[in-house]
Amino acid sequence: MKKLIISGLASMVVFFTGCERVSSQENQQAAVENRVANSANRTENPLGIPLPSEISSTETVCILLRHAEKENFGTDPNLTNAGKLRANELKRLLENVHIDNIYTTPYNRTKQTASPLAASKGITIKEYIPAATIAATQLFINSILAQNQGKVVVIVGHSNTVPDMVKVLSNNTLNVTISETQFDNIFITKNSSTAGSLFAVQKKYGQSTP
Repeated sequence: MKKLIISGLASMVVFFTGCERVSSQENQQAAVENRVANSANRTENPLGIPLPSEISSTETVCILLRHAEKENFGTDPNLTNAGKLRANELKRLLENVHIDNIYTTPYNRTKQTASPLAASKGITIKEYIPAATIAATQLFINSILAQNQGKVVVIVGHSNTVPDMVKVLSNNTLNVTISETQFDNIFITKNSSTAGSLFAVQKKYGQSTP
């Protein structure tokens, strides 16, 4: 009888040890799959835009940028060939990013910068009038946040308007300037209607400019 009990206990030890080994292997496999998935996400979303699952119903993610390179003649210039390449680069960068709305000023250079992206997403561009003062910028940003809770939006502006929008969205923590020759800046912000500015980062995209 003792031999049978000891034999049975030995079998149970072997059984549980086997279960632990399988569990450990499963955990290792899951860790590998997570690393692969995270690596794929970084590759498909190089700017690190928050995923829809990472945005609560009270939060708004804004992607802000100046229009791409423009021609140096005319009252409402079009994009140059370099600008068109940058516009297509923007589309490529955000190819795997969920976008809900796209806003531009009513000028050719801003609309043409956003057009390839809008076409690829099936989104109709919404026009806005660029704000002339920081107070007007605050009102515009307030309306954007109120209308886009739980969403991701792209806002294309100008060298003298994007910095003010970023300043407002970052609660004055990100103060930037954009020179007339700079077209490669892109800003990502996240704001909450209950907690205010959550983060604001400046990144680069496309061909580097002075």
